[in-house]
Amino acid sequence: MDPAGLVVLPGLLLFFAVLIAVGTWVALDARAHDSSHPILWAVFASIPPGVILLYYAFWWRRHRDRTRPRSRRERYAAAVAVAGLGGFVIASLVAPPDPLTQLLVWPIVFAGSLPVAYWLLGRGHRPESHTA
Repeated sequence: MDPAGLVVLPGLLLFFAVLIAVGTWVALDARAHDSSHPILWAVFASIPPGVILLYYAFWWRRHRDRTRPRSRRERYAAAVAVAGLGGFVIASLVAPPDPLTQLLVWPIVFAGSLPVAYWLLGRGHRPESHTA
């Protein structure tokens, strides 16, 4: 592989890591909302451009009660998915409109947005108290 290919390799690896994180989060969340097909939701939500993901996140899961609390694995997957998708949007706004440059900037923006995404997603999580 030539040096130019190695430069964009982190961005390409991040692309697939974010797709896996989106699928993992959707599968775990759909299972917690008692979906009969959580893997099917995960597969279709991971397919770009994300129309099914938007439908799932803003419509389907809002109309169903959650039957299990969020697990640590689900929070991690959601943080990677939010940081990846949000970082992609931010990188496309601040980087020149060259796809190669955007692949170079995206991992840097992702690294900065990952702690923020985890903090934002963890704010709503309150451990249950066991006091009577």
